[in-house]
Amino acid sequence: MADPDDKDILRQTRFLNTPAQQDNAGEMEHREPQPGTANLTTAWRLRFKMGEQSRLMSISEKIIIGRTIDNEAGVDFDLTPYGAYHFGVSRHHAIMTLHDGFLYLEDNGSTNGTRINGFQLTPKQKYRLRDGDEVEFARLRTTIKFERP
Repeated sequence: MADPDDKDILRQTRFLNTPAQQDNAGEMEHREPQPGTANLTTAWRLRFKMGEQSRLMSISEKIIIGRTIDNEAGVDFDLTPYGAYHFGVSRHHAIMTLHDGFLYLEDNGSTNGTRINGFQLTPKQKYRLRDGDEVEFARLRTTIKFERP
């Protein structure tokens, strides 16, 4: 019996032993903007901090977050260099969108889910992000900071 192609294995996200969906998964608490927060524009930048590493990127109207295989197209923020496959990140894991000066995060039906400050997101539903939020893409934990232009 031949070994499967490594690329085929990497294309499929493995289910991890992640925290179970919350019983009270309903609505995430309403979160007003923090005092002194300005409306975000595409001139702002995002700093993602993953452990000792960080990545600075511009905000755009839509940012697809996930992992790639052989630098394939379709992902704006590639988490592969941060151990995405090992941590259970899907190839098109989540989407960030900028709307009316606020940044929203939406789980794109990922295998192992997305959390904001420990709250499990319902797939295909948008949640507003705030400066300093801790976001988990499966088991890959990052803190997101908004940086002024």
